Amino acid sequence: MKKKIITGLTMGEPAGISAEISLKVWKNYRKKIDPFIFFGDPEHLKKTCSKLNFQIPIKIINNINECVEIFKDYFPVYNIKLSEKARYGSPSVNNAKEVLSSIKKVTKFANNKKISCIVTNPIEKNTLKKKIKSFDGHTYYIAKLLKTADPVMLLTSPKISVVPITQHLSLKNAIKAISKKKIINTVETTNKYLKIFFGKKYPKIAIASLNPHGGENGIFGNEEKKIIIPAIKKIKQKKIDVYGPFPADTIFSKKHLLNFDVIICMYHDQATIPIKTLDFENGVNVTLGLPIIRTSPDHGTALDIAGCGKASEKSLYASIRMSQSIARKRKFWIQ
Repeated sequence: MKKKIITGLTMGEPAGISAEISLKVWKNYRKKIDPFIFFGDPEHLKKTCSKLNFQIPIKIINNINECVEIFKDYFPVYNIKLSEKARYGSPSVNNAKEVLSSIKKVTKFANNKKISCIVTNPIEKNTLKKKIKSFDGHTYYIAKLLKTADPVMLLTSPKISVVPITQHLSLKNAIKAISKKKIINTVETTNKYLKIFFGKKYPKIAIASLNPHGGENGIFGNEEKKIIIPAIKKIKQKKIDVYGPFPADTIFSKKHLLNFDVIICMYHDQATIPIKTLDFENGVNVTLGLPIIRTSPDHGTALDIAGCGKASEKSLYASIRMSQSIARKRKFWIQ
Protein backbone atom coordinates (compact mmCIF):
# COMPACT_ATOMS: atom_id res chain seq x y z
CA MET A 1 0.00 0.00 0.00
CA LYS A 2 1.25 3.49 -0.86
CA LYS A 3 2.65 5.55 2.03
CA LYS A 4 0.77 8.75 2.82
CA ILE A 5 1.01 11.92 4.89
CA ILE A 6 -2.29 12.79 6.59
CA THR A 7 -2.82 15.81 8.85
CA GLY A 8 -5.42 16.16 11.60
CA LEU A 9 -6.80 19.71 11.84
CA THR A 10 -8.66 20.73 15.02
CA MET A 11 -11.86 22.79 14.93
CA GLY A 12 -10.47 25.58 17.13
CA GLU A 13 -12.94 28.11 18.55
CA PRO A 14 -16.17 27.77 16.52
CA ALA A 15 -17.08 31.42 17.12
CA GLY A 16 -13.76 32.55 15.64
CA ILE A 17 -12.11 32.34 12.22
CA SER A 18 -11.02 28.67 12.32
CA ALA A 19 -13.74 27.34 10.00
CA GLU A 20 -13.17 30.19 7.54
CA ILE A 21 -9.41 29.83 7.28
CA SER A 22 -9.61 26.02 7.12
CA LEU A 23 -12.04 26.23 4.22
CA LYS A 24 -9.86 28.86 2.51
CA VAL A 25 -6.78 26.64 2.75
CA TRP A 26 -8.67 23.78 1.08
CA LYS A 27 -10.20 26.12 -1.52
CA ASN A 28 -6.92 27.83 -2.47
CA TYR A 29 -4.14 25.34 -1.74
CA ARG A 30 -5.49 21.75 -1.71
CA LYS A 31 -3.48 20.83 -4.81
CA LYS A 32 -0.26 22.00 -3.12
CA ILE A 33 -0.51 20.02 0.13
CA ASP A 34 -1.13 16.49 1.37
CA PRO A 35 -4.62 15.67 2.67
CA PHE A 36 -5.93 16.95 5.98
CA ILE A 37 -9.04 16.07 7.99
CA PHE A 38 -11.00 18.71 9.89
CA PHE A 39 -12.15 17.43 13.30
CA GLY A 40 -15.31 19.45 13.85
CA ASP A 41 -18.94 20.12 13.06
CA PRO A 42 -19.88 19.75 9.36
CA GLU A 43 -23.01 21.87 9.84
CA HIS A 44 -20.93 24.79 11.12
CA LEU A 45 -18.66 24.44 8.08
CA LYS A 46 -21.69 24.46 5.76
CA LYS A 47 -23.04 27.55 7.53
CA THR A 48 -19.68 29.28 7.05
CA CYS A 49 -19.63 28.32 3.36
CA SER A 50 -23.11 29.76 2.93
CA LYS A 51 -22.22 32.99 4.72
CA LEU A 52 -19.04 33.50 2.70
CA ASN A 53 -20.52 32.23 -0.57
CA PHE A 54 -18.03 29.35 -0.86
CA GLN A 55 -19.01 26.46 -3.11
CA ILE A 56 -17.15 23.80 -1.11
CA PRO A 57 -18.51 20.24 -0.83
CA ILE A 58 -18.25 18.92 2.74
CA LYS A 59 -17.97 15.17 3.29
CA ILE A 60 -18.08 13.29 6.60
CA ILE A 61 -15.60 10.42 6.74
CA ASN A 62 -15.55 7.49 9.12
CA ASN A 63 -12.21 6.01 8.10
CA ILE A 64 -9.14 8.28 8.23
CA ASN A 65 -7.69 6.86 5.02
CA GLU A 66 -10.81 7.88 3.08
CA CYS A 67 -9.54 11.46 2.97
CA VAL A 68 -6.70 10.52 0.62
CA GLU A 69 -9.05 9.56 -2.19
CA ILE A 70 -11.53 12.39 -1.77
CA PHE A 71 -9.37 15.34 -0.68
CA LYS A 72 -9.06 17.01 -4.08
CA ASP A 73 -12.86 16.99 -4.53
CA TYR A 74 -14.26 17.20 -1.00
CA PHE A 75 -13.43 18.88 2.29
CA PRO A 76 -13.11 15.87 4.65
CA VAL A 77 -14.59 16.12 8.15
CA TYR A 78 -14.42 13.84 11.17
CA ASN A 79 -17.78 14.61 12.75
CA ILE A 80 -17.73 16.30 16.16
CA LYS A 81 -21.16 17.89 16.55
CA LEU A 82 -21.31 21.11 18.59
CA SER A 83 -23.66 21.26 21.58
CA GLU A 84 -25.12 24.51 20.32
CA LYS A 85 -24.90 26.47 17.08
CA ALA A 86 -21.85 28.73 17.06
CA ARG A 87 -22.40 32.48 16.84
CA TYR A 88 -19.53 34.33 15.15
CA GLY A 89 -17.72 36.56 17.62
CA SER A 90 -19.46 35.10 20.70
CA PRO A 91 -17.73 32.04 22.21
CA SER A 92 -19.92 29.71 24.27
CA VAL A 93 -18.75 27.53 27.14
CA ASN A 94 -21.43 25.06 26.00
CA ASN A 95 -19.16 24.15 23.07
CA ALA A 96 -15.98 23.88 25.16
CA LYS A 97 -16.34 20.12 25.53
CA GLU A 98 -16.35 19.66 21.75
CA VAL A 99 -13.39 22.01 21.25
CA LEU A 100 -11.40 19.97 23.76
CA SER A 101 -12.63 16.70 22.23
CA SER A 102 -11.28 17.82 18.85
CA ILE A 103 -7.83 18.36 20.39
CA LYS A 104 -7.95 15.05 22.26
CA LYS A 105 -8.98 13.06 19.20
CA VAL A 106 -6.28 14.40 16.84
CA THR A 107 -3.66 13.95 19.56
CA LYS A 108 -4.76 10.36 20.14
CA PHE A 109 -4.83 9.58 16.41
CA ALA A 110 -1.33 11.05 15.97
CA ASN A 111 0.05 9.22 18.99
CA ASN A 112 -1.40 5.96 17.64
CA LYS A 113 0.11 6.69 14.21
CA LYS A 114 -3.30 6.90 12.51
CA ILE A 115 -2.39 10.39 11.26
CA SER A 116 1.05 11.83 10.53
CA CYS A 117 0.84 15.19 12.29
CA ILE A 118 -1.59 17.65 13.84
CA VAL A 119 -2.34 21.33 13.30
CA THR A 120 -4.37 23.14 15.94
CA ASN A 121 -6.66 26.02 15.05
CA PRO A 122 -6.84 29.01 17.46
CA ILE A 123 -8.86 28.65 20.66
CA GLU A 124 -10.32 30.96 23.31
CA LYS A 125 -8.40 30.10 26.49
CA ASN A 126 -10.79 32.02 28.74
CA THR A 127 -13.74 29.96 27.51
CA LEU A 128 -11.91 26.66 27.97
CA LYS A 129 -10.73 27.66 31.45
CA LYS A 130 -14.38 27.79 32.48
CA LYS A 131 -14.50 24.08 31.62
CA ILE A 132 -11.03 23.14 32.91
CA LYS A 133 -9.67 25.59 35.50
CA SER A 134 -6.08 24.45 34.98
CA PHE A 135 -6.20 24.96 31.18
CA ASP A 136 -3.25 27.10 30.12
CA GLY A 137 -3.14 26.70 26.36
CA HIS A 138 -2.66 24.10 23.65
CA THR A 139 1.02 23.42 24.30
CA TYR A 140 0.74 22.22 27.89
CA TYR A 141 -2.68 20.63 27.40
CA ILE A 142 -1.37 18.40 24.61
CA ALA A 143 1.81 17.68 26.59
CA LYS A 144 -0.34 16.51 29.53
CA LEU A 145 -2.40 14.29 27.23
CA LEU A 146 0.85 12.70 26.05
CA LYS A 147 2.37 12.61 29.56
CA THR A 148 5.28 14.74 28.33
CA ALA A 149 7.09 17.22 30.58
CA ASP A 150 8.55 20.61 29.61
CA PRO A 151 7.36 21.17 26.02
CA VAL A 152 9.00 24.07 24.20
CA MET A 153 7.20 26.59 21.96
CA LEU A 154 9.09 27.52 18.80
CA LEU A 155 7.63 30.39 16.79
CA THR A 156 9.13 30.40 13.33
CA SER A 157 8.79 32.06 9.93
CA PRO A 158 11.08 32.63 6.94
CA LYS A 159 12.27 35.86 8.61
CA ILE A 160 12.69 34.99 12.29
CA SER A 161 12.60 32.12 14.81
CA VAL A 162 12.08 32.64 18.54
CA VAL A 163 11.48 30.53 21.65
CA PRO A 164 10.05 31.92 24.92
CA ILE A 165 11.50 30.41 28.10
CA THR A 166 8.17 31.00 29.87
CA GLN A 167 4.80 30.95 28.13
CA HIS A 168 1.36 31.96 29.40
CA LEU A 169 2.28 33.61 32.67
CA SER A 170 1.88 37.17 33.94
CA LEU A 171 5.09 39.16 33.57
CA LYS A 172 5.50 39.12 37.36
CA ASN A 173 5.22 35.31 37.50
CA ALA A 174 7.28 34.84 34.33
CA ILE A 175 10.25 36.61 35.90
CA LYS A 176 9.92 34.45 39.01
CA ALA A 177 9.82 31.31 36.84
CA ILE A 178 13.09 32.01 35.03
CA SER A 179 15.82 29.71 36.36
CA LYS A 180 19.14 28.24 35.23
CA LYS A 181 17.52 24.82 34.90
CA LYS A 182 14.64 26.15 32.78
CA ILE A 183 17.02 28.03 30.45
CA ILE A 184 19.30 24.99 30.07
CA ASN A 185 16.40 22.59 29.42
CA THR A 186 14.80 24.94 26.89
CA VAL A 187 18.03 25.44 24.96
CA GLU A 188 18.81 21.69 24.97
CA THR A 189 15.35 20.82 23.62
CA THR A 190 15.50 23.60 21.03
CA ASN A 191 18.94 22.51 19.86
CA LYS A 192 17.85 18.87 19.61
CA TYR A 193 14.70 19.58 17.59
CA LEU A 194 16.30 22.11 15.27
CA LYS A 195 18.41 19.14 14.20
CA ILE A 196 15.56 16.59 14.11
CA PHE A 197 12.80 18.73 12.56
CA PHE A 198 14.73 21.23 10.45
CA GLY A 199 18.00 19.48 9.58
CA LYS A 200 20.26 22.06 11.26
CA LYS A 201 23.51 20.18 11.87
CA TYR A 202 24.99 22.83 14.18
CA PRO A 203 22.23 25.20 15.32
CA LYS A 204 23.44 28.66 16.27
CA ILE A 205 21.44 29.95 19.23
CA ALA A 206 21.23 33.45 20.72
CA ILE A 207 19.84 34.27 24.15
CA ALA A 208 18.11 37.56 24.93
CA SER A 209 18.59 39.32 28.24
CA LEU A 210 15.74 40.08 30.62
CA ASN A 211 16.61 43.56 31.86
CA PRO A 212 17.25 46.84 29.98
CA HIS A 213 20.70 46.90 28.35
CA GLY A 214 21.35 43.41 29.67
CA GLY A 215 21.17 44.65 33.26
CA GLU A 216 24.21 46.94 32.87
CA ASN A 217 26.29 44.70 35.13
CA GLY A 218 23.63 44.66 37.83
CA ILE A 219 22.53 48.31 37.72
CA PHE A 220 19.14 47.46 36.19
CA GLY A 221 18.72 43.95 37.61
CA ASN A 222 20.77 40.92 38.63
CA GLU A 223 19.06 38.14 36.64
CA GLU A 224 21.74 38.23 33.94
CA LYS A 225 24.59 37.86 36.44
CA LYS A 226 22.89 35.34 38.74
CA ILE A 227 20.87 33.20 36.34
CA ILE A 228 21.27 33.78 32.59
CA ILE A 229 25.08 34.01 32.24
CA PRO A 230 25.74 30.99 34.52
CA ALA A 231 23.15 29.02 32.48
CA ILE A 232 24.91 29.95 29.23
CA LYS A 233 28.25 28.77 30.65
CA LYS A 234 26.68 25.39 31.53
CA ILE A 235 25.12 25.11 28.06
CA LYS A 236 28.46 25.84 26.38
CA GLN A 237 29.96 22.92 28.33
CA LYS A 238 27.45 20.68 26.54
CA LYS A 239 28.98 21.68 23.18
CA ILE A 240 25.91 23.66 22.14
CA ASP A 241 26.63 26.74 20.00
CA VAL A 242 25.01 29.41 22.18
CA TYR A 243 25.72 33.14 22.55
CA GLY A 244 24.54 35.98 24.78
CA PRO A 245 22.86 37.37 26.66
CA PHE A 246 22.10 40.11 24.13
CA PRO A 247 20.07 43.21 25.04
CA ALA A 248 16.51 42.62 23.87
CA ASP A 249 16.36 45.98 22.06
CA THR A 250 19.15 44.98 19.66
CA ILE A 251 19.03 41.19 19.26
CA PHE A 252 16.16 41.32 16.75
CA SER A 253 18.08 43.47 14.25
CA LYS A 254 18.54 42.15 10.69
CA LYS A 255 22.23 41.44 11.34
CA HIS A 256 21.50 39.17 14.27
CA LEU A 257 18.57 37.47 12.55
CA LEU A 258 20.91 36.46 9.73
CA ASN A 259 23.55 35.18 12.16
CA PHE A 260 21.36 32.96 14.36
CA ASP A 261 18.96 30.08 13.75
CA VAL A 262 16.84 30.98 16.78
CA ILE A 263 16.64 33.54 19.57
CA ILE A 264 15.73 32.28 23.05
CA CYS A 265 13.58 34.87 24.84
CA MET A 266 12.84 35.25 28.53
CA TYR A 267 9.06 35.65 28.38
CA HIS A 268 6.07 35.33 26.04
CA ASP A 269 5.76 38.83 24.57
CA GLN A 270 9.51 39.27 24.19
CA ALA A 271 9.24 36.45 21.64
CA THR A 272 5.85 37.12 20.07
CA ILE A 273 6.16 40.86 19.43
CA PRO A 274 9.11 40.60 16.99
CA ILE A 275 7.73 37.65 14.98
CA LYS A 276 4.26 39.17 14.72
CA THR A 277 5.77 42.52 13.72
CA LEU A 278 8.20 41.13 11.14
CA ASP A 279 6.18 38.27 9.61
CA PHE A 280 2.69 37.96 11.08
CA GLU A 281 1.02 36.06 8.22
CA ASN A 282 3.73 33.41 7.85
CA GLY A 283 4.37 32.68 11.53
CA VAL A 284 4.03 29.07 12.70
CA ASN A 285 3.99 27.73 16.25
CA VAL A 286 5.84 24.39 16.52
CA THR A 287 5.79 22.42 19.77
CA LEU A 288 9.16 20.82 20.50
CA GLY A 289 9.66 17.89 22.86
CA LEU A 290 6.53 15.87 22.01
CA PRO A 291 6.37 12.34 20.56
CA ILE A 292 4.09 13.74 17.83
CA ILE A 293 4.35 16.63 15.36
CA ARG A 294 2.19 19.61 16.27
CA THR A 295 2.06 23.05 14.66
CA SER A 296 -0.43 25.90 14.75
CA PRO A 297 -0.91 29.33 13.19
CA ASP A 298 0.74 32.16 15.11
CA HIS A 299 -2.44 34.18 15.67
CA GLY A 300 -5.62 34.11 17.71
CA THR A 301 -9.31 33.57 17.10
CA ALA A 302 -9.93 37.07 15.65
CA LEU A 303 -13.46 37.24 17.04
CA ASP A 304 -13.85 40.79 15.75
CA ILE A 305 -13.75 39.66 12.11
CA ALA A 306 -15.25 36.16 12.46
CA GLY A 307 -17.74 35.38 9.72
CA CYS A 308 -16.79 38.44 7.68
CA GLY A 309 -14.55 36.74 5.10
CA LYS A 310 -11.61 38.99 6.01
CA ALA A 311 -9.38 36.44 7.77
CA SER A 312 -6.08 35.44 6.15
CA GLU A 313 -5.42 31.71 5.87
CA LYS A 314 -1.69 32.14 5.18
CA SER A 315 -0.45 31.25 8.68
CA LEU A 316 -2.64 28.14 8.78
CA TYR A 317 -1.43 27.14 5.32
CA ALA A 318 2.18 27.64 6.47
CA SER A 319 1.45 25.53 9.57
CA ILE A 320 0.02 22.66 7.53
CA ARG A 321 2.91 22.75 5.07
CA MET A 322 5.46 22.79 7.89
CA SER A 323 3.83 19.93 9.80
CA GLN A 324 3.71 17.84 6.63
CA SER A 325 7.30 18.69 5.73
CA ILE A 326 8.50 17.57 9.18
CA ALA A 327 6.34 14.41 8.97
CA ARG A 328 7.90 13.56 5.62
CA LYS A 329 11.39 14.15 7.00
CA ARG A 330 10.63 12.02 10.05
CA LYS A 331 8.98 9.33 7.86
CA PHE A 332 5.69 9.54 9.77
CA TRP A 333 3.89 7.77 6.94
CA ILE A 334 0.40 6.32 7.20
CA GLN A 335 0.00 2.92 5.51
